[in-house]
Amino acid sequence: MGPHTDPSRMARNRQSNVWFTTLLLVCAALVAAGSAHEIRITADPADQGAPAIWEDRIVWQDFRNGNWDIYLLELSTGTETRINKDTADQKSPAIWGNQILSTDYREGSPDIFVYNTIKGSGQRIATGSQNTKFPRVWGSLAVWEVSHSGDDDVVLYNLTSGRETTLAKGSQAQKSPAVAEDLVVWEDNRGGKTALYSYRLSTGTEARVSPGQGGQYNPSVYGDLVAWQDRRNGNDDIFMASLATGEERQVTSDPADQRNPWIWGDRIVWEDRRNGNADIYLYTISTGKEARLTTDAADQKSPAVWGDRVVWEDWRNGNADVYLFTLAEEQHTPAAGTSPRPRGAEPVPLEPVLLLPAMAGAWALVSLRRGR
Repeated sequence: MGPHTDPSRMARNRQSNVWFTTLLLVCAALVAAGSAHEIRITADPADQGAPAIWEDRIVWQDFRNGNWDIYLLELSTGTETRINKDTADQKSPAIWGNQILSTDYREGSPDIFVYNTIKGSGQRIATGSQNTKFPRVWGSLAVWEVSHSGDDDVVLYNLTSGRETTLAKGSQAQKSPAVAEDLVVWEDNRGGKTALYSYRLSTGTEARVSPGQGGQYNPSVYGDLVAWQDRRNGNDDIFMASLATGEERQVTSDPADQRNPWIWGDRIVWEDRRNGNADIYLYTISTGKEARLTTDAADQKSPAVWGDRVVWEDWRNGNADVYLFTLAEEQHTPAAGTSPRPRGAEPVPLEPVLLLPAMAGAWALVSLRRGR
């Protein structure tokens, strides 16, 4: 053992190798099976949270090295990659294809940083002199919020051309942008109360998403469908609207709070407080049916969905971990006002399994089916 070798780090690395070897076997077994359940993606005792997903790639912010870094897991291979190795914090990741965006603090104030997994390198694309944060990405288009002189605005950036455009700019706050295809949606406080506005890139037109007066937050968009958190009833509910038809729908009606929705295709996920803690719930737009995905008494937060895969931040183990739930095969008709699902959105049926701790830091694969 060399003079600078850290035994505890070596032990942690060995345990991590066991974990991800097991995870790879789990993923391979699940793809060949025929049902659905959840698996734990991260096992380090530090916190991992704020996950995002694209096809079989999951990214999250991770504190295992004493600061927040961005990590990537590819489910098809079980390969985990530490994206950022700077000692400053990197948070709030977003992913599309080979591009991973994050909020980066290496210059002191937050920048937007993009990493290309093919090139194995990254670069800063927005400087912290304007306090930029919370990126979202769709294809070659990225959006984020920027703060300067006490004002918040929404910025659109083309990752291919490098062109940056301020979409929402004014004396009031414009925040929390989301993007899908040629549509950008954000929170806007121009009327004294927070409402949602949209901007259609193909036509250059701006419109208010909902006439509701109770405060609207945290939008998510897919095609012409927008989901958001709404306070018109005195608590946080989930609402959705089709910008193609003008139809608006209240998704949740429980008097507890429902927050942080994410929409993809025919599905909306969110965190829900009706059971006294935060759980993850799912709503299928075409059927109007709701399902509870998590039942643990600890909090599950910050969900994201891609096709039939749902990820979230989970506190059941005493720290924040990332969990994955792959839904059983259901209907595959796109919801009204949406485009056909892009590649990767088709379901991957999984067998219900759990990863349970076994002897010597290893992990055991336990089937939940009878007779296994």
